[in-house]
Amino acid sequence: MDDKKKFEIEFEDDFDAWLAKHDEEKAKAAAPVPVTAEPAEQPQEVYSDNSAADIPVSRQETVKNFKLNIDESILDEPVVTEPEKPKNKAIYFASRQPSKAQLEHRRAQEEARQLKQRQEKQQRAKQRKKESEQVVRLRRALVCIVVVLTSVLASMYCISCINDVLAINRDDELVTVEIEKDADYKEIIDVLGDNGLIKHEWFCKLMTKFRHFDDKTYINGIHYLTADMGVEGMLTAMRENRTSGETIRLSFPEGWTIPQIIEKLAANDVCPEEYLYDALAKVEFDYGFVGEITNDGSKAYYLEGYMFPDTYDFFVSDKAGGIGENPNSVIRKFLANFEMKWSEVYEKRAQELGYTMDEIIIIASIIQKEAADQSQMADVSSVIHNRLNNPSSYPTLGCDSTKKYVTNHLVKELGAAKANTYMSGYDTNSTRAGLPAGPICNPGVAAIEAALNPSDTNYFYFCHNENGKIYLASTYSQFQANWAQVLKDNEG
Repeated sequence: MDDKKKFEIEFEDDFDAWLAKHDEEKAKAAAPVPVTAEPAEQPQEVYSDNSAADIPVSRQETVKNFKLNIDESILDEPVVTEPEKPKNKAIYFASRQPSKAQLEHRRAQEEARQLKQRQEKQQRAKQRKKESEQVVRLRRALVCIVVVLTSVLASMYCISCINDVLAINRDDELVTVEIEKDADYKEIIDVLGDNGLIKHEWFCKLMTKFRHFDDKTYINGIHYLTADMGVEGMLTAMRENRTSGETIRLSFPEGWTIPQIIEKLAANDVCPEEYLYDALAKVEFDYGFVGEITNDGSKAYYLEGYMFPDTYDFFVSDKAGGIGENPNSVIRKFLANFEMKWSEVYEKRAQELGYTMDEIIIIASIIQKEAADQSQMADVSSVIHNRLNNPSSYPTLGCDSTKKYVTNHLVKELGAAKANTYMSGYDTNSTRAGLPAGPICNPGVAAIEAALNPSDTNYFYFCHNENGKIYLASTYSQFQANWAQVLKDNEG
């Protein structure tokens, strides 16, 4: 049997009665239509298969020959859900209409099913809503956390940027920074960042430009800075012309050496000694005359003789050992003054004498140390020039001051061992022919002019007593006599 159509057959206890009733209904259905012309034939009982009716002889034979015809066309029709089987053994077919009780039962079942679906749907909707609310709350919490973290990080970053200017709780350790010639404020700020003195170069550039640090002139060379100065403080310390801060006025006599000058500057809190010496050794100062200075390593300080003696104003530190003024700025004040003093007239006169600027300053430094006063300078200069012009007869200058430069000044600063390495270049009594390796002090204008304009004499010797009286001599025998007089003067 095809699965498209199902039949359930249940047999009642009185099968004979059912079979008789069924045969009667079949016979009626198969009876021919009566014709008026002919008398109607007596109806005969037939079976539904339209074949000759076989009247069963007995119940057993009938059951044995029972057949059930199925119209296969109905298999394509929609299947009607069959009602729940009753407990009795009656026969039910799929086309049978359900009873009212069954309909009510089905309706109740459907309503219960729909109610359950609605409840489940509502439950799922509540669950989705709850989950959605949890997701929303979680998202809001995450957004709040992100906003707070972003705000904290942004605040910390802003504070760090501002602290490059304010320098709160920054390190006070000195850092050596070298600035190239003609560097602008942006390049200087980049150098400060590279040396760890500031953290945010772009912010410092923006702030300093806003504060008009972009149109200032800055000193090239070595600078000693601390992070707690702040970017503006560091730029101010490197400026060409400072306009604020406590100052001190210091005077430096003619004939002072570089160690003497530096010692006084440090003692007055202008700048520590080590920074000034470091700047002297490493910085290339951009003055035209500096290129004419001999710097072959034979000099203890190649700028000795050019730290022009005068009175200067310096910025001072508010704490002992601090930096009141940048060492480059300090040295530049001396050098700038020398450049002003060394005129074209001096340069022309040096060329006439056949000497370089450096040689004239060396001569002037010896005059400054050997002459007791300005009135003696021209005569002392004549002795030096006469000896230099007669090297075969007078190979050395015979001046004690050049040797004393090493023993009295270099030894104190450099130590005996290192200072003695310069002795051969400065001892004009015995080892050094001609001029010493470099100036032995920083001469003033009078000594420089005396070096350029010596007296016209034939003196080759001079000496002094303790009171500064000078004795000049043309011959060695005269010098010996003068020296005997000096000893007598000193005894009296």
